[in-house]
Amino acid sequence: MKRYVFFLLLFIGMGFLSDFGLRAQFIKDLKKRAEEAAKRTVERKTEEKTEQTTEQAIDSLFSIRVKKKNPESNPEEVWEENADPVFPEDMEESFDDPGPKSLQAYSKFDFILGSDILYASDFSGDALGDMPEGWVSSIVLELVEINGFEGKWIQLGKGENSFTPIDLGELPENFTLEFDLILDVDAQKFAPGTRQFLVVLNDLESPTIQLGNRRAGNHLVNMGFNADHKNLEKRWKDSQYNEFVNTPIPMLSKENLERGDVIRVSLWKNKNRVRLYLDEEKVFDIVQAQPDHSPFRSLKFYSNNANEDEFFYFSNLRFADAPPIIKNKLAEGVFEATGIYFDPGSAVIRPESYPTLKQIADFIQANGGSFSIAGHTDTTGDKEQNRLLSEQRASAVRKALVKEFGVDTNQLASRGYGQRYPLYPNDTPEGRAKNRRVDIINLQVVPDYEEQLMVKVFGEGRN
Repeated sequence: MKRYVFFLLLFIGMGFLSDFGLRAQFIKDLKKRAEEAAKRTVERKTEEKTEQTTEQAIDSLFSIRVKKKNPESNPEEVWEENADPVFPEDMEESFDDPGPKSLQAYSKFDFILGSDILYASDFSGDALGDMPEGWVSSIVLELVEINGFEGKWIQLGKGENSFTPIDLGELPENFTLEFDLILDVDAQKFAPGTRQFLVVLNDLESPTIQLGNRRAGNHLVNMGFNADHKNLEKRWKDSQYNEFVNTPIPMLSKENLERGDVIRVSLWKNKNRVRLYLDEEKVFDIVQAQPDHSPFRSLKFYSNNANEDEFFYFSNLRFADAPPIIKNKLAEGVFEATGIYFDPGSAVIRPESYPTLKQIADFIQANGGSFSIAGHTDTTGDKEQNRLLSEQRASAVRKALVKEFGVDTNQLASRGYGQRYPLYPNDTPEGRAKNRRVDIINLQVVPDYEEQLMVKVFGEGRN
């Protein structure tokens, strides 16, 4: 009996040890499989993150928001918004904002926008994802919003495209124009002959004639840039007057251009002479741009990008008459200074305001007397906020004239009127652009400035 019990216990023990060994092996195998699965998960997530980062970096520098139409029968529209892009650390350094250039950086800049704005477009009234109303293009255009930038922008991607506002009409003999261009391009990346943006003037009666052909017409001039070169092509029917320029320009070099830089493009046509500026630099001054017998009649814009992941963004176009003779306007009493610019929604004076401020300061210092600076806004936004903003802007102009140009502080006063005195209609882009102004008042000539405004806006006998 004892022997039976002994063998029974021995058998149970051996079974237990065998089961324990199997359990231990199973646990070891399970642990190994778990470790391998975890490793594969880490590898997969790393690959996904790397792929996502690469795709986002390639797509564009910016997170854009586009309003796209619902492909189903439902006429309602839906919003599609991309997530903020993630970039490698070595790319993030290029996003640092160096801040605006100083006024003095524009001391050689001589462009002043005309006071009479003939056409303006910031696309504020147009739907995202659509072609801007009143514009034509050789390919489909879309309006987008860009994180970190105000307003709406025409997005210009890979390939050739010509576009223009058809409401601009036939060009006058003398005019000025300006617009903003965001360069969402990688200056380090090779572009096979194309990273090009041009302003095109020609003798065709309409810009829609051969819209996609930048060389259409008997007499034309194309001005702008191609990669890191300034680019000019003048073609006349008489070939001895033809001209071609394609030379490096430092501001667009690999060392200086950062992805996402904004360039203000300005153009000044004075009879046969045409000047083109990129920011503060005058890149072309063509004394005989057009023949006497065949003036330029139409204008369009041309872009050509070689790479899938590169874009230009275009907005804030203003087309005006010839630059004002500021000393004459101040001698008459009031100068509507549309050539003084501010950052959107702020009182920070942009450096391209330098030539306007300089001529105002020169007149005050040469003629003496007392002057008032009046800030005005359009009716967009809150009424009280507009009043405060107009006060801040008028004060900023006063401080700039004193600090930067040496005007005696006792000669200047400032006041903000907000949206109270709209001299122009607020229901058009041109009218709103004119109402967003700073007036410089010669108090010796116009001591009753506000009374005159009341009469102009509200009529006689109104307060």
